[in-house]
Amino acid sequence: MARARGASAEGSLSTSANLVSSVVMSKESHNLGLALLWQGREKEAYDAFYKATWSSEQQEMSYYYLAALKAREQSWDEALELAEKSLVKNGHNVKARGLKAALLRCVGRRKEAGRWVCENLALDPFDYVSRYEQVLLEEDLREALKTMQRLMRGFAEHYLQTARDYAEFGMYDQTLAVLKLCGEEYPMLAYYRGFYLGKLGDAAGRDAAYRQAEAWAPDCCFPNKLEDIAVLQDAGKRNPQGAKAFYYLGCLYYDKLQFDRAQTLWEKSIALDGTFPTARRNLALALYNKRGDAQGAREQLEQAFALDETDARVFLELDQLYKRLGMSVEERLARYEAHQELARERDDATLEFVTLYNLAGRHQEALDAILSHNFRPWEGAEGRVSGQYKLALRSLAGESLRRGRMEEARDRLTQALTYPLCLGEGRLEGTKDNDIHYALGVAYQGLGDDQAACREYRLAQAGDNEPAGVQYYYDQPADMILYKALASAKLGEQDEARLCLDKLERYGRAHLDDTVKNDFFAVSLPDFLIFEDDMGRKNRAHCCYLMGLAALGRGDRDGALSFFAETSALDLGHQGARIYGQLCKKEGEPV
Repeated sequence: MARARGASAEGSLSTSANLVSSVVMSKESHNLGLALLWQGREKEAYDAFYKATWSSEQQEMSYYYLAALKAREQSWDEALELAEKSLVKNGHNVKARGLKAALLRCVGRRKEAGRWVCENLALDPFDYVSRYEQVLLEEDLREALKTMQRLMRGFAEHYLQTARDYAEFGMYDQTLAVLKLCGEEYPMLAYYRGFYLGKLGDAAGRDAAYRQAEAWAPDCCFPNKLEDIAVLQDAGKRNPQGAKAFYYLGCLYYDKLQFDRAQTLWEKSIALDGTFPTARRNLALALYNKRGDAQGAREQLEQAFALDETDARVFLELDQLYKRLGMSVEERLARYEAHQELARERDDATLEFVTLYNLAGRHQEALDAILSHNFRPWEGAEGRVSGQYKLALRSLAGESLRRGRMEEARDRLTQALTYPLCLGEGRLEGTKDNDIHYALGVAYQGLGDDQAACREYRLAQAGDNEPAGVQYYYDQPADMILYKALASAKLGEQDEARLCLDKLERYGRAHLDDTVKNDFFAVSLPDFLIFEDDMGRKNRAHCCYLMGLAALGRGDRDGALSFFAETSALDLGHQGARIYGQLCKKEGEPV
């Protein structure tokens, strides 16, 4: 009996394994059918879809595609039977319901088709295939057409999706009629019209449509459907001088992670028409991020900006590339000053402009620029604008302290703790302002108010003394630990001060050679990721920065300068290293 039960269990496991294997094979057959269908290999696609119907999970859509393929052959009765099988698996399959409505019309069962269309629209008022079938079935089509147009609201993608569905059925007359309803000058409408005219044998109409697509503005045209590939490939074949088709196809392939193809297509587009800046801009990003060709990226991005000096996005991207390539703060700032109005079109560009002012030591100009702009921080960048605002005021207060203007310093530091409305944000939960409170303590001490100074030093001890890695916006900045140490020393708590500085140094040394990657599940990053980072190099820079802070806190300014110089060599845009490096060269408190 024991042996029999064991054998039964083994047989059960074997059966389960076979079922799983069959389900996987069925899914693979369905995907193969889709790939063959999009390549125009319809007979092979039909066989693949039929194999996929073995598994219950694939029957709904596999039967739908089998019905669509039979509709292409005008085998209406077989197509209807297969569509019904799809609906047995899911009676709310909108694509199968739309196909059935079209098939009922084709076989002359118009009253039944009308009832079916009404049922479809009760289930989904935005089933545009059924909407158009209603138009075709109505004796007075004007009202039905008016309702359909109102719901589609002129959005080109609604018309394209409806046209693609009719094309799956092989009903190209309806496909072209739907595309004609859209009055937008959207390039993909013309490309698809040309593609379907070619299917009907109208070569002259096809070529004219492809030329029209090339002439229409490419703004906000982002092909991303797999069906778009065949359309754009045909456009490139039939109109080989049409640069835009190669550009659009390159964008689509880049989105699908086929970087070599994308680069080749963009290069071909540029060879045909070198005056379109976005093709050069896209190629620049691919060259830098996927080929490591920094010089080639610079050449393409500079030409892109030269072709359109009103494009604030390309201006910012070019600046970020210059930063990666080691252009000095002064040179970058001069570019921003020459294009001030352009930079102010974008919050991220304005923020970079302000940052450059602070890096150049022009803190009053940084503050003026912040207060004259209304910011709208993006997700992940909370604290960046307010950080530059506080840095500008803290730096100005530091100069006041060094000149003995204690009241002026106090007022500026107090202002830094209040966020004006133009920053577009309030204080983040858990924000630490140890640097400001420490500087306030120094100011009050200079004014002879020891009680207020002691209070501020206590406030400067806020937060954890454990440093973190390369930061997201919600992490405690490492220099807050430095000021916690300095405040503890002021209060005579030397052990706490040493502990804070030791932890900065130990963390830096221990993690110097860590392998670091961006956390996929982390919240949004503070910076828009235009060019890919070497996270290992960035981590090493951060660790050197921590060790520089520890040295500064101990009064070893030469050692700190050395660490900050190494930080800047590894990460040219590291603001903390530059700011504290400058403080190392000044007498008095590091504020």
